[in-house]
Amino acid sequence: MMAERAPPPEDTEYSLQPVPLVARLSLMATILLWASLTLDPSAPYLASWWGSSFPFVVFLVGTIVANLVLSIFSSLSGYIASKEGLTYALATEKVYGSKGAAIPAFWAGIVSVGWLAFSIGVVAEGIQSMLSLPAWLYYLIALLMVLLFMVTAYLGVKHIVKLAMIGVPLLIILIVAGVGLSTSKYGTPQMGSFDASLLPVVFGLVLGTFVNGSIVLSFDYQRFCRRPKDAVLTAFTNFLIFWSFIIILSGIPAAVLGKDLYGTYVQLGLRALAIVTLFILAWTSADNQLYSSSLSWTLGVKTLGSTVDRRKVVFVAAALTVILSWVKLHTFAVSWLSLLTSVSLPAGVVLWTDYFLVSKGRWTERNMVANYQAFLSWFLGSVTIWYLHVHRQFWYGILAGFLVTFIVYYIIGPRRK
Repeated sequence: MMAERAPPPEDTEYSLQPVPLVARLSLMATILLWASLTLDPSAPYLASWWGSSFPFVVFLVGTIVANLVLSIFSSLSGYIASKEGLTYALATEKVYGSKGAAIPAFWAGIVSVGWLAFSIGVVAEGIQSMLSLPAWLYYLIALLMVLLFMVTAYLGVKHIVKLAMIGVPLLIILIVAGVGLSTSKYGTPQMGSFDASLLPVVFGLVLGTFVNGSIVLSFDYQRFCRRPKDAVLTAFTNFLIFWSFIIILSGIPAAVLGKDLYGTYVQLGLRALAIVTLFILAWTSADNQLYSSSLSWTLGVKTLGSTVDRRKVVFVAAALTVILSWVKLHTFAVSWLSLLTSVSLPAGVVLWTDYFLVSKGRWTERNMVANYQAFLSWFLGSVTIWYLHVHRQFWYGILAGFLVTFIVYYIIGPRRK
C-alpha cells in the first residue's frame, strides 16, 4: 500500500481565499506595512537623478501631482480589496475569467520581481561603488542579498511588518541627515524656472514608480484592512505624504550638489549610514516584492489546473530576481517606468470599472473562462498610453489611455446577473 501524502500546510497568507475579518490588521499596522513598501532603494536613487536633472520647481510639482493620482489609484484598489478580502490575482479571476486571470496574474508577478531586481541592483552597485570594490563583486553581492532577503518573504506578512519597524526610522534618519547637511553646507536648491513642457515627463516618471504597486500591491496588502475607510486612509497617508516625502527630500541633496545618489552621500560624509540604510531598504523591498509575486503566481498556476504552495513560488521568484539583477535592470530606468505605466495602469482601470460601474460594487460569479472584452480594453488602453505618452510625449497621453480603457470596457464589458 502506498503511503498517504501529507496534507498541504495551512495557507496562513490567504493566497487563494478571501482574508477573514479575524485576520485583519489595525489601521496603524496597515499604514506601517505600506510604509515598508515605499522603503525602496529605487526611491532615493531615482529622486537623486531627477533632482539633479530637472528644475526643482518642476520636480516638486510633478511629484506632488503624481502622488495625488497614485493615492486615488491605491484608494480604488484598496477599497475593493478591503471589501472583498481578495489579492490582486483573485480579483483578476473575477474580471478576466477563470483562465484569463493567468495573464494579469503572471504579469503582476513579473513586475514585482522586476522591481526587486531594480532595487537589488541599486544597492549592490551602491555598495560596490561607495566601498571601491572590484566590479565583479557586484554580481556576488546581488546573489547573496537575494538569498538572504527571501527568508522573510517566505515567512509572510507579519515578519515584513517587524522589518518595517527597523527600516522606516533608518530611512527617515538618512533623508533628514542628507537634507540637513547639504543645505547647511551648500545652501538650498535653486527653484529654477517652471518649464511646463517638462511637467508631463516628471509626472510620468514618478507615476511609473508606483503605478503597478498602487494597483497590485494595494490589493495584496490592503485586503488586511478591517474597513474600506482604513484602506483609503492608508493609501493617502503613504502616497501623498510618505512617498512624496521620500522622493522630494531625497532629491534636495542631489539638486544642491548636482551628483547622483552615491556621490551625494559620499560627499556629505554619510557613506556608512547610506550603505546600511540602502541594505535595509533592499530587504524590505525584497520582502514585499517576493511576497506579492508569490501571491500572483500561485493563482496563475491554479488557473492552469495545478496547485502549488505559495512559499515554493518564492524560490522561483528569487531565482528570476538574481538573473534580472545581473542584467542590471536599474540602468534601463526610463524604459522600465514607461512600460509599467503603459501596461499596468489599463489593467487596473478594467478592474475598477468592472467593480464600481459594471458590477455595481458587488462581484458575483460569471462562470466565464476568459473575458475577451477586458483584454481588448486593456490592449487599447496600453497602446494609447504608449503612443501618446511615451512615443509622442503628449501631456494628456496617460489621461487618454485611462479614458479609452474605461469607455471601451464600460460599453462592451459583460454585465453580471
